[in-house]
Amino acid sequence: MKRIVTVLLVAVSWIGSMAQPVEVGLFQNHLVKSAVVYCSSGNYQLLLDEVVRLRLEAGDILYLNLEDGKLKVLDAERDFGYASHLELRSLSTESVFRLRSISPEIESRMYDDNLLVFPEDRYLTLVNHVDLDKYLAGVVEAESGPNAGKEFYKAQSILCRTYALKQMDRHSNEGFELCDGTHCQTYRGKSNSNPEILEAIVETSGIVLADFNFKLITAAYHANSGGQTERASNVWLSDVEYLQSVVDPYSLHQSHAKWQDTISFDAWKEYLLKNGMKSVSRIPEEIIYIEQMRRKKYFILDKDSIRIAKIREDWGFKSTFFDMFPDGDSVLVWGKGFGHGIGMSQEGGMKMARDGFTYQDILQFYFHEVRIMDYRDLPDSSLPKAVLDR
Repeated sequence: MKRIVTVLLVAVSWIGSMAQPVEVGLFQNHLVKSAVVYCSSGNYQLLLDEVVRLRLEAGDILYLNLEDGKLKVLDAERDFGYASHLELRSLSTESVFRLRSISPEIESRMYDDNLLVFPEDRYLTLVNHVDLDKYLAGVVEAESGPNAGKEFYKAQSILCRTYALKQMDRHSNEGFELCDGTHCQTYRGKSNSNPEILEAIVETSGIVLADFNFKLITAAYHANSGGQTERASNVWLSDVEYLQSVVDPYSLHQSHAKWQDTISFDAWKEYLLKNGMKSVSRIPEEIIYIEQMRRKKYFILDKDSIRIAKIREDWGFKSTFFDMFPDGDSVLVWGKGFGHGIGMSQEGGMKMARDGFTYQDILQFYFHEVRIMDYRDLPDSSLPKAVLDR
């Protein structure tokens, strides 16, 4: 009986979440000129310029082509001509479509809910009009994988929701609200691999992180801290109280905890000189290496300095947490962690979940003095216009 009650509560919560759609631009790193849409399950209406033209069932296919700045639509038997706007409108909560770009060729992806298509001069704008929680499930799976514990997924869900709501106005002049790339958050469509991801989304529905001024935080996360997270001001120019450096034993001994690289000593010396480190010419070569017992913001030689975040970016290192050692004519780079190091370490959070910590414990460990609360309880001034208009 207890199991039935739990399922019913989740179902009721899921139904309540369905009134919160989000519009996500798809394949945003590509100029899509031709695509195929497959109705995978459920039923859809095809609307061209707001007029219903067809009902699609599982197995039906549509072909979309950009021709002279216009959208041409066909199926296996008919040519529907040109349209300035296409909507594939789902007729049930179980409706799923598969989208594949033909030009350029991109592997197909599955999506929940609706598809909107607008022709531009050189490409098709493809938009997934999808329930917010379904979108978040896809983001959580893409950003953290299918093999973590449920308490971690709850923590990750709250961060992804916070990030999405804070950035909701980011693409408002492009015909959608968020994109599917790392510019917003990685989204590869429907979450299929682990049902606990969607359960975690639903069980934390509406929950976000806010600072003590009731403002949505910058919900940063990364793969692995290497044993110490980074203070925001060490990487970004701005500083916020909730993104402080945290000693993080949970990220140690995880798959992305360590890395190494090798660079040329001459190239390293030339790089320092090129970036204004003039003291390199008069300082013994054996001390122009970096050592970090704890994360540092700058590499300093005499009166010269350079941001370690810049070194990481320029050399393509996996993190800013690294040491350098001479190795003949080369420099051996021993690094810790993966990513910018700010906010939650995903592998650290996964370890905390395995050790029995709750999602509240995980978030409060990585973020300093934050409020875990429903975004609908925030003042209007704390939310983007796109959220307020819902």
